[in-house]
Amino acid sequence: MTSEQSRLMCFLDQVGGWVALFELTDVRYFVPDDDLFVPSLVAQGWVDHDVASGAVRINRAGRAAFERL
Repeated sequence: MTSEQSRLMCFLDQVGGWVALFELTDVRYFVPDDDLFVPSLVAQGWVDHDVASGAVRINRAGRAAFERL
């Protein structure tokens, strides 16, 4: 898992629910362009993506992968 993915997963794990994609650009939590790694998290099966609302959330597989770090 890259550092960008790790920052995203940490944030999603703390929130614990759906997060709008635009919230993943907050400079208090992320480095610029971290949000570009969201598709890789979806491809790994670590987050769920709701296309209609433009939101993501960590899932069980993502928590397991994050805990292994």
